[in-house]
Amino acid sequence: MVERPWPAKGEWGRFLWHFALNNAHACTFPFALVGCLALTKALPILGIARYDLLFFLCLAIQGLMVWKNLETWRDAAVVGVFHLLGIGLEIYKVNQGSWSYPEPGILKIAGAPLYAGFMHGSVASFMCLAWKRFGLRSSGWPSAWVTWGVAGTLYTLFFIPIDGPKYRLITLAIVILLFAKSKVHYTVNRCRYWMPMPLAFLLIGSMIYIAENLATFFGAWMYPYQSGGWQPVHLTKMVSWSLLMTVSLVIVAEYKRTLGLLTQKNGATDGGCPVEVQA
Repeated sequence: MVERPWPAKGEWGRFLWHFALNNAHACTFPFALVGCLALTKALPILGIARYDLLFFLCLAIQGLMVWKNLETWRDAAVVGVFHLLGIGLEIYKVNQGSWSYPEPGILKIAGAPLYAGFMHGSVASFMCLAWKRFGLRSSGWPSAWVTWGVAGTLYTLFFIPIDGPKYRLITLAIVILLFAKSKVHYTVNRCRYWMPMPLAFLLIGSMIYIAENLATFFGAWMYPYQSGGWQPVHLTKMVSWSLLMTVSLVIVAEYKRTLGLLTQKNGATDGGCPVEVQA
């Protein structure tokens, strides 16, 4: 039986349940990080700045992920790349006044705490785990020079002051056009499905937007309009996160290409549903 874009009638409940469980597992690092943010906010540890403590807690989370075989050392290296890219972006944005880290800390570079890079790294961790849990594969994925060009361009654009959300929307529209023919194939409860790649971009960007609201609520960082008290992050940030997520997905996808785990292959079927692809 061919793959389906969505479950058949009567299968939605089971589909959503298993989809949520797999996503929750893939969010191990992000959930742990948000938990540390909440814990350190409610129970300050004397003798060490909160931002510095968060850095060591993030290192511990990463170590546990590898120790428990949730991630390989190669996965951890990819997370490390995101940490470095994230720190570079954080330093620039903090000094541009886009957001701030008002609490004290020793482990800071130009106002950006080192733990902030792990917030970007947690996105890479999510993608690496999701690739395994869902048996993710792609079809119609552009060539490497196109994807790396898109990732490099998008990352560079975050360092260029752009006024107004319309430019971000135009950029997002171009990205959607470039990936319009791409599909992501995934397994839920041993059944194989697919969705357009641009939809996957927007869904993950929306998830990160929700996580951003939780993170700012627990004081991970602060936008200027939150200085008088917490309020929801502006919806325009969802577009920015979708673009940044595209950079993340390209890096993880090209990493998976080197392992031969990028391209979708036709498989056998079992009980009317394709057998799960092991990552």
